[in-house]
Amino acid sequence: MKIFYCIFLLLVIFFNTQASPGTYYNSIDTNQSCSSFKSALTSLISLDVHLPYGQIDNNYNKTDLKPAEAPFTGFVVMDRYCSEIPSGLDSCNFRFDDNTPGVRSFCFSGGSGNLCACYAKEHTFPKSWFGGEIEPMYSDMHFIWPADGKTNNEKSNFPLGYVRPSASFTSYNGTKIGRSDASLNFGYTGAKSDTFSAGVNKQYNYVFEPIDAFKGDFARAYLYVATRYGASISSWKNLDTIGSKVISANSYTGLEPWILQLCVKWHKQDPPSAFEQKRNDSVQTIQGNRNPYIDFPNWVEKIFGEDGISASCVNTPVLNHKTTSFNIYPNPVKDGFIHLDFNETILENARVEILDVLGRTQLTQEIKPTNSGITIDVKNLTNGIYLLNVIYKNANNTIRFVKE
Repeated sequence: MKIFYCIFLLLVIFFNTQASPGTYYNSIDTNQSCSSFKSALTSLISLDVHLPYGQIDNNYNKTDLKPAEAPFTGFVVMDRYCSEIPSGLDSCNFRFDDNTPGVRSFCFSGGSGNLCACYAKEHTFPKSWFGGEIEPMYSDMHFIWPADGKTNNEKSNFPLGYVRPSASFTSYNGTKIGRSDASLNFGYTGAKSDTFSAGVNKQYNYVFEPIDAFKGDFARAYLYVATRYGASISSWKNLDTIGSKVISANSYTGLEPWILQLCVKWHKQDPPSAFEQKRNDSVQTIQGNRNPYIDFPNWVEKIFGEDGISASCVNTPVLNHKTTSFNIYPNPVKDGFIHLDFNETILENARVEILDVLGRTQLTQEIKPTNSGITIDVKNLTNGIYLLNVIYKNANNTIRFVKE
C-alpha cells in the first residue's frame, strides 16, 4: 500500500491548518435517539458558507494535494478516479499550477478524450440528481473532487455500484463503469429495463465502481449528502431518471435501501484514510463544516444501522405528514401468521406491503375500514428479515419483523 496515507504530517506543516475536529462537535449529544442525533448533526453541518463554484478548483492546492512521486517533486493533485494507484507508481501526475513540464493540469475546456490528459472538478454525488446548478449543493466542496477529465466524462451521472465482469470502461487505476451487478448491488438493476443489446437504454443500467482503496471515500460522500441536506433530499426524488432510483422519498434516510446498504458496506470495508482526514480539516477552514463520518466512522451505524437497514429510525420513515401507529405480534413470526393491531380507527381503505431487505415487494394485502386488527398469512415467505409497511391516507409507517 502506498505510503502517501502515512506522510500527511508534511501536508499539515505545508498548509498550517488544523489537524482534528477540535471542539466542532461539542454541541452534539451522542446519547440521543438516532432521529434526534441525525437532526442535530444536520443542524450543525448546515452552518456552512460555500465558495462560488468557479473558485473551487482554485482551492485544490489547500484541499487535494499529495506528495509527488519520483521523478517529480513537490505536491500534485490527488485524483481518486484514474491516476492514483495506491499499490504502485501513479499512472500520471496532475500539477495544481501549470508551470512544470511533464505533468498535466486542469481541464479548462471541461473535459478530455484521453486518460491522464487533464483533471476536472467532479460532483461525486451527481448534480443532475438535485437539479443542476442549485445552491448550496452545487458548490459543496465535501463532494466536489478533482477527477481525471476522461473518467469524469465517462462517469456521467451513474450511481455507485459493483460493475458486472465485463466493464465498458476502465481507467488506469482500475476504476470501472458498466452494467450494474444486481447480485452485489442489493438488487439494483438500473433506472430502466435491462436492455443492453438495444443500445439506447444501456446507460440507464450503468454504475460507477471506484477501486477498493477509495470505495469508502465515495460512500462517505453520499452519506454526508444524506445528512447535510436532511429532509430536503426527498424533494429531489423525481428530478432525474437515474437519481430517482437512488434518492428516497423517506426524508430520514434520503437514499433508497439498496444504495444505503451499499454505502454502509463500503464505508465499513474501507475506513477513512489520512488523506480524507486532512481534506476534512482543510474544507472546514474554507467552508466551515465537516463530514462527520470521516471523524467518527461509528456514527454511520448509529444513524443508518450496521447494515444500512437495521436501525429503528431507518425502518420507520420520517415523513412530512402523520403516520399510522400500529403494533405487530408475534415477532419473530413462527406459526406463519402475523397480527396487526392499530392504535386508531382505520376510516378509509389502506394497504399493507411486505418487503424483503432489498426493498422488493413480497406480499400486499388491502385493508378495509376497521376499528380492530388484522391477520396476515406469511407462511409462503422464506425465513429471514422483512419490512412491513402500512400505507394509509398517503402516509406510511414501517416496522421490521423476522420470520423463523
